[in-house]
Amino acid sequence: MYARINAMIVNLFFKQNSKILFFFIVIFYSCNLIAIQKTVTYKCTGLSEFELIGSSGKKEEVKSIEYKFIEGVLHDLNNIECNWENNMIKCESNFLNIRNLTINLKNNEISDYISGNKGFGVYVENFKGKCKKK
Repeated sequence: MYARINAMIVNLFFKQNSKILFFFIVIFYSCNLIAIQKTVTYKCTGLSEFELIGSSGKKEEVKSIEYKFIEGVLHDLNNIECNWENNMIKCESNFLNIRNLTINLKNNEISDYISGNKGFGVYVENFKGKCKKK
């Protein structure tokens, strides 16, 4: 007897609160989708140019670099907040070194510029290439 009454109460509760329950499920799911989209790792291969200012010239080499984004933040030497708009990821920083990173999500092309001081002098590094989601 009590089992039937409890089942009726639970059934009535879900009927009355189904819209609210559905709303919270949608909100929770959409928040997870946003976090998942901005948590990604890209493996990029391309041409890197490294120059130590005042030295004999540039060093060019083909490199493969991983860029890890967690909740929209580039995790590297110093974590950089990035702007995710219009199929572009743009990260800019002037903390410790100057960094400008752009990934075009339409064609997966990357452009990364870093300039700073490594203790042995001022350096500039440019990287351009193609990326794949890992």
